[in-house]
Amino acid sequence: MIRIAITSAAYAAIKSSLPKGARERPPQRDAAGHYLVHLDPPVLDQLTALRGPGEGYSEVILRVAAMEA
Repeated sequence: MIRIAITSAAYAAIKSSLPKGARERPPQRDAAGHYLVHLDPPVLDQLTALRGPGEGYSEVILRVAAMEA
């Protein structure tokens, strides 16, 4: 598992898809207030492949969530 930090908006977009146990515990946050999430390496590879120039993981998550809505 690899830990990344994402914005509050990105966390809100994926919260409902997290495993039940992950939703019951209070999420960890970093000093900047970003949410810390753990991803399997293949998932992180997919996010990395979807990143555009200058995009962070949060922007990718928000873009994918908007496309699925």
